Amino acid sequence: MIIENKEQNSRIFRQFFSQLGTYIKDDQTESDFVGLMFENLIEKAPIGIYILEEGSLSYVNSYYSDLLGYTKAELTQGLVSLKQIIHPEDYPTIQNRIECRRKGDKKVARYRIRQINKKGKLIYTEIQSFMDVVRNKMVLFGSVTDITEQFNAQQMLQESNEKYKCLFESSPDAMYSIDENGILIDVNPAGELLTGYSIKEMKGMPFMPLIAPEDLPEAIKHFESAKIGEPSSGELVLIRQDKQKIHIETTHFPMKVNGEIVGTYGTARDITRKKIYDEKMKELAFYDPLTRLPNRKLFEDRLEQIINLSKKDEKLFSVIFLDLDRFKFINDSMGHHIGDEFLKLVAERLKQTIRNTDTLSRLAGDEFTILVPDTTKEEVIIMTERIIQNLAEPFHVSGHWLSVSASIGIAFSTGINVGVSEVIRHADTAMYKTKKFRQSQYTIYSEEMEAETLYKLTIERDLPLAVKNNELELHYQPILDLESEKVIAMEALVRWHHPVLGMVPPNDFIRVAEECGQIIPIGIWVLETACIQNKKWQNSGMNPFKVAVNVSTKQLQQYDFVDTIKNLLIKSGLDPKWLELEVTESILLDNVEEIKDSLTILRGIGVSISIDDFGTGYTSLSYLRQYPFDTVKIDKIFIDDISRDLNGKRITSAIISLAHSLNMNVVAEGIEGETELLFLKREKCDAGQGYYFNKPMSVHSLPNDLFKK
Repeated sequence: MIIENKEQNSRIFRQFFSQLGTYIKDDQTESDFVGLMFENLIEKAPIGIYILEEGSLSYVNSYYSDLLGYTKAELTQGLVSLKQIIHPEDYPTIQNRIECRRKGDKKVARYRIRQINKKGKLIYTEIQSFMDVVRNKMVLFGSVTDITEQFNAQQMLQESNEKYKCLFESSPDAMYSIDENGILIDVNPAGELLTGYSIKEMKGMPFMPLIAPEDLPEAIKHFESAKIGEPSSGELVLIRQDKQKIHIETTHFPMKVNGEIVGTYGTARDITRKKIYDEKMKELAFYDPLTRLPNRKLFEDRLEQIINLSKKDEKLFSVIFLDLDRFKFINDSMGHHIGDEFLKLVAERLKQTIRNTDTLSRLAGDEFTILVPDTTKEEVIIMTERIIQNLAEPFHVSGHWLSVSASIGIAFSTGINVGVSEVIRHADTAMYKTKKFRQSQYTIYSEEMEAETLYKLTIERDLPLAVKNNELELHYQPILDLESEKVIAMEALVRWHHPVLGMVPPNDFIRVAEECGQIIPIGIWVLETACIQNKKWQNSGMNPFKVAVNVSTKQLQQYDFVDTIKNLLIKSGLDPKWLELEVTESILLDNVEEIKDSLTILRGIGVSISIDDFGTGYTSLSYLRQYPFDTVKIDKIFIDDISRDLNGKRITSAIISLAHSLNMNVVAEGIEGETELLFLKREKCDAGQGYYFNKPMSVHSLPNDLFKK
């Protein structure tokens, strides 16, 4: 419509210019009228108008001068040449048109050229020009239409079509169009690869036979939604030409022509591998990869559902928490492969024990949980006893017969609003009590256990602050030469003054420190404090004696343990020969070579090494030969037996004899009576400690006469 109006205007302008000369020549009185017409039709025209005489512009209207950005004077007085405003590639076209006019060509010419405005911007224009003779002079008249927007739109449309064609042909996803009756109109090459049909075969084919029957209602729903202008997407199963089923992800959207929906467009991609991968990831997310049992996440999810249901129907449910005994020993001594196979067999045996409605989960390591919904206490106890009985049967693993027992805790729903973590924690607390006290093979959680749990959690929470807040204190128990009864060493024993709990016994917090890693900073503090105190005693003029400090497995396993000891000795100024490190038998079960190397280095610089609680653990006699022990400390349980058990005497005597034969000193722990003391002296025991002499005391409480003996 705009182009038709512009053509009509051009015709009017051509007629006007052709008659302009006649008006002026034939009737001079009409000049005022012509001027008025010129002002309204030409000067204010919505297209550019120009007059070209002898190769130069002699007139331009306001529209054209504004379009080029020059003043009329610049364009008509020769200040701006045609060459400046015409694109260099199009300038020959202008020259050619001028030449044709000179040769008498009066036909109306229509052509497109690019013009350049004053700011250098490119303007696409359409020129309509004609020639006439005015006052015996050849004059070129013309109109200029700015078609920049039209040209850009055409370019964009062309580019869009080319991009669409390229996208359609080259897309790795299948692309297709379907008419309103569900017939395929067009399919790209990727559609051939996806379906196995050729493009020729698919054109004119209904889409419905390509969809698996179970997914056809869903596919039709997407198609119908697109037909009413609502894009949709989903996952379907497609049947290929070779009858193979694959998973596809499809997107449908309306196909419009002149605003009317005439069908749908769609894309499809093969997501079969993704579906398989997602299934595997789901399995990894919710199932233990070793035993194929539900993992903690899935167990907690199901437990949460049961908790929510129990709030409505008030049915009893239970969680059984099971921890295998001695599994670490099996895993470490026989290898992780045997350990893994053993866990699989345990899982299978547990599955045979539970009901179909129960959930058996491998929570972590050798810990299993069982969710028992809609049950009674009697049923859970019967199930627990059956589990204990079944696990008692030996397992045959890769040619080995292995036996195992389990520590079990049971938590029942209480009818109050409890969460998932609380129920599991209750069962865990009951299991821990079973493992710790060994009074039975299972324990049912009770509220009384909560206080014990809170106590443990308080210790674990506040332990990291014990060193920082100066809450730790060392007590010292003298070790005396049994012959002279003179002090030859002081054993440093750590105590914790908790601001709320009061004095926390070492047995309560040392194990927790081991579990949470706080034994490292605590151990360093004990070593440093003991060395500094011993140096103070020496500086005060006392006869020098050793200070004995217990070290844990975690400390010995630190890569810089030896350097730590050396630095503490340098810092305190204590000679290494006045420090004795006490290790327990359990240490010897972990990283034997690494620990032996560390102890050998320390003994080489003069530090004494003793083995504590000898006879109560798993010490092989070969360890006494391999390790650089200076002293063997006989555990208190054997000393207690001296006065009431003949075997106690024999064992104590044997230990003393064995240690002396290996050139080691012997210290008896826990001497409380004269009977034990006399026996130990007769058996040539070197030293002893216990309440018979002194109990552990703070530095300020130690009696002064103790050091004068």
